[in-house]
Amino acid sequence: MAQIDLHVHSKYSNHPSEWFLQRLGASESYTEPETIYKLARQRGMDFVTITDHNRIKASLELVEKYPQHCFSGVEATAYFPEDKCKIHVLIYGLDRDQFSKIQKKRKNIYKLRDYLRQEDLACVVAHATYAVNNRLTLDHLEKLIVLFNNFEGRNGSRSVLNNDILSQVLQGLTPDDVERLAQKHDLEPWGRTPWLKGLTGGSDDHAGLFIGKTSTRVEARTPQEFLDQLKRGATEPCGRQNDFQGLTFAIYKIAFDFSQHNSTAFAQSTLSDLTRYLFSDKKLSFKDRLRLNKMKSKKNNQVYQNLVQLIETSRTLQQDDIDSRLDLLYDCIANISDQYFRSLLGSLNTNITEMDIIRIIQGLSSSIPGIFLSVPFFSSFRHMFGDRQLINEFNASLGKQVTRNSKRILWLTDTLTDLNGVSMTLQTIGHLAEEKGFAIRIMTSLTDEQKQSGLPQSTLIVPPLYSTALPHYEDITVNVPSVLRMLKMVYDYNPDELYISTPGPVGLLGLLIGRMLGTEVKGIYHTDFTVESQSIIDEPAICDMIEQYSKWFFNQFDTLLVPTSEYMHLLKERGYRHRHMALFRRGLRTEHFCPMERPSPELSRRRRLLYVGRVSKDKNLDFLLEVYRKVRQRHPDICMSIAGAGPYLGEMKLACRDLPEVAFLGRVAYDELPSVYNSHDLFVFPSLSDTFGMVVLEAQACGVPALVADIGGPKEIVVDGETGYVLSSESIDGWVDRLDGLLSDLEGDRSDYQRLSQAARQRVEQRFSWDSILLDMTRPTDTPLPRLSRHRHQPGLGGLLKLASNMMVHSYD
Repeated sequence: MAQIDLHVHSKYSNHPSEWFLQRLGASESYTEPETIYKLARQRGMDFVTITDHNRIKASLELVEKYPQHCFSGVEATAYFPEDKCKIHVLIYGLDRDQFSKIQKKRKNIYKLRDYLRQEDLACVVAHATYAVNNRLTLDHLEKLIVLFNNFEGRNGSRSVLNNDILSQVLQGLTPDDVERLAQKHDLEPWGRTPWLKGLTGGSDDHAGLFIGKTSTRVEARTPQEFLDQLKRGATEPCGRQNDFQGLTFAIYKIAFDFSQHNSTAFAQSTLSDLTRYLFSDKKLSFKDRLRLNKMKSKKNNQVYQNLVQLIETSRTLQQDDIDSRLDLLYDCIANISDQYFRSLLGSLNTNITEMDIIRIIQGLSSSIPGIFLSVPFFSSFRHMFGDRQLINEFNASLGKQVTRNSKRILWLTDTLTDLNGVSMTLQTIGHLAEEKGFAIRIMTSLTDEQKQSGLPQSTLIVPPLYSTALPHYEDITVNVPSVLRMLKMVYDYNPDELYISTPGPVGLLGLLIGRMLGTEVKGIYHTDFTVESQSIIDEPAICDMIEQYSKWFFNQFDTLLVPTSEYMHLLKERGYRHRHMALFRRGLRTEHFCPMERPSPELSRRRRLLYVGRVSKDKNLDFLLEVYRKVRQRHPDICMSIAGAGPYLGEMKLACRDLPEVAFLGRVAYDELPSVYNSHDLFVFPSLSDTFGMVVLEAQACGVPALVADIGGPKEIVVDGETGYVLSSESIDGWVDRLDGLLSDLEGDRSDYQRLSQAARQRVEQRFSWDSILLDMTRPTDTPLPRLSRHRHQPGLGGLLKLASNMMVHSYD
């Protein structure tokens, strides 16, 4: 079997589409035609061609020099005349006269196809599902299926997802499919069997790195035999497929080539140094060794130390060992990027507190090169997944796959080990996903000290690059995740949907990655941070900033899941986008939270009230304490337990110094919570800021009736008068009277209490099963997402990257 890389670019392809290279002023490729020929032959290619964009010079040079091994080629940019959608068509075996005519006809893809058919030229649609100018739709793909018979089934610069789905759909076409599409678009198919599509492979190399790593196999002994087989569709694609690291590697290589051809400021930048040491096969000069020793001496500068590690390690690798170099480059850039961001966040934390504007600006400026160094990874990530929704739409429309795999869900959160309902809910989901086989993984950022043995084993933990205490919640640590490491972990898991629970650094970065990934991103409104802050911070301006940020953040999602209808209405009134809201179904492990045998009422005369949750002012605990004091006057034998920790704990203990029967249990482990609930008679939860109130659900699952306020999410968990009581948040006497009645019933025949207890447990079992909820979450959907979200604007990102590039190119220490 003969092999050939059917898609390669040389220095004559000189108009880059990649933003990073455009900003540098670099060309699309710097590879010499002769280099392409030699590398291809060294890597086992029997034939060689070059497919520059709308240029034929390089391939003709090779044909003239090596006619027995080469044939001409070009990648023609064609247009659908109705909307100017660009399509790249690879054309082979053409002469100068044919090329001249193709240049004129490519403005209209229909005329181009007819000309290629008339001249019997071998042609292939390149990377058909890649939207070259963001105008590609399902209609265009359907037209291409009718117009052409050969497609690039394995493009070495595209992902497995792109290549595999395209190949599977094309190989599953039937005569009826093509006839239907031909009639729909009023087009004439090419040939007698237009449903039988030929598939080819090519590296689409621009950097001289992957030439021959992706190729086409065919039975042929000469270039002409190969072209004849290609026209018959008797080809087989094989070889490497790319990932975002590989594409980034190619971008850095082109940047290196650019620095060798230009004496610009870029040639004196950190990025130029990095690429020179990584890609150059020359031995280190005396000047290089002096510079390396100087870097080593700067032991306190982690950027230099990482550059030294890169240089020394790269020298031990073979030049052709691309995958090892990919890993090396990624680790080095991740470490350098982390160091820049770490320095920035540290200086901001100090200088904002001191209001030192000059140092704030200096800190921002010094971090810009680190941002720019990371840009190629983000642009490559977006390039690899930018057309994901179109691919899924294409597969749903024409694919023949009978069964669809369950959706892979990645759930991101800034809190997983803290004492709150969000953490407990996500830990439960993680454990259930492992036990039941649901494709759900939790992602967070934790320090080594924060990691707990009880976390789900499948949890994806991103190392933080910076940690700081949350103001007014000093017992909570906010972790800023390592940006590039989180990017790679998301890529490796390759989720179909993202769920984001918190608006912190993990959630914010997850939102950005989700947009680049092209998946549906769902946000969950667990906590009303505005109401919470109003109870804690006596600063209206800060509370307003929190509200504005929360509104911006939660309005970015394709779907915003809200725990209750009450909160959906409240958020709508506050200006949140109501049309994309949906109810967030919550569940409970009812086999864990269940009624247990309790001591006989005669043996336990003292009635016990219970509060579980964060001990913070926003939970309305002053109100609870006042209610308790009044109830105690009527029932002197009662007692109350406070389970939890938080910033208000010290003040609460001080306020209860004359109430020795009020017990502070501290933070209670998840496994011990059912025993705590079952050892109490009534659950009291006056919080006004909770959007749901998982602890209320847990108490009811244990058969403990709950009393909640008439504001917030918990009131929708409790059926007033059936499973507990919903009471006025403004009436202390209302709470006192209701507790008085329940305590009196407990001391009597307990009929009301038993009715409430049994109904509470029964309702939880019927309506809050995690199994059905998680099954619905992961169930595959046949309907693709609206195209609208693919183009949602990311405010400020472009400006930030342009600023970063200026700083990186024009500054060097």
